[in-house]
Amino acid sequence: MKIQDLIYFKHLVDSSSFTKTAEAFYVSQPSISLSLKRLENEFNTKLITRDRSARNFHLEPAGEILYKNSGKIIDLLTATKKEMQNIETHTVQLGFLPTIGGFYLPKLLPSLNKFNSNLQLIEEESSEVMMNLLRENKLSVAISGDDVPQCKETWLEQYLIDERPLQVCVASNHPLAKESLVTADMLSNYSFICLDEEYIHYSMFERWAKENQINFKKAAYTKEIQTAGSFISSVLSVGIMIDLLVKNRTDIVTIPLENAPKFYISLVVNKNAAINPLQQEFNQTLIAIASQQAKQAL
Repeated sequence: MKIQDLIYFKHLVDSSSFTKTAEAFYVSQPSISLSLKRLENEFNTKLITRDRSARNFHLEPAGEILYKNSGKIIDLLTATKKEMQNIETHTVQLGFLPTIGGFYLPKLLPSLNKFNSNLQLIEEESSEVMMNLLRENKLSVAISGDDVPQCKETWLEQYLIDERPLQVCVASNHPLAKESLVTADMLSNYSFICLDEEYIHYSMFERWAKENQINFKKAAYTKEIQTAGSFISSVLSVGIMIDLLVKNRTDIVTIPLENAPKFYISLVVNKNAAINPLQQEFNQTLIAIASQQAKQAL
């Protein structure tokens, strides 16, 4: 079975159009029809019944099953292909969150000069997205964040680099800016800006708000850290986040939060990923550096 045939089939069902599918992949409509025929021959069943007079079609039961699983099959085949390519190449990859990695990478990279010419950096703003890349074997090692010091998933190894409490982030001219410590009660009358559900900060903020009886209706959510910073600096909202997210903002100050939840920053390794020997050496070097830094921090 050709993976491209399955990709055509999924797009065909999603778009409900042979014409749109052909246009999307810059092929002819007969090519899509031949692709469909190959799949039907492969599975020895009818997948689609076409009504040429009405220029539409409907899925047969077997087609429903194939469509339901097509996304998972495509993702698995794509990930498998990438793993096989990784073994053959001499590229090493490191995933990191820009706002966090920008702070910790300078401490790690000087010891990794040997790998510089082979290094490919994978940047993602969200810890959730980064963990999914690791989980799906699209990446073998990353610097990421979590709300627990050790994740219980069996496929990963985790090496704690640092832990940072959430802080109150406000504009430099905000009424709270001169406080040395902020309590939940002091925040009860303010509106908040928070990162959305793709970020660990989201669940941390929601949990903290519930524990402290903070009104959720006073919180707005954004996918962009820069947007959150704009809301904070304009005195519209208060941010509850780690200081690293706003460390380069001269118009924002951070203040300790009483009984603040902690954000844990770790080197995360997918121990089941198929990787080339150079990536293996790179990962082991990173693990040794992270372990040494963790010991020094104790």
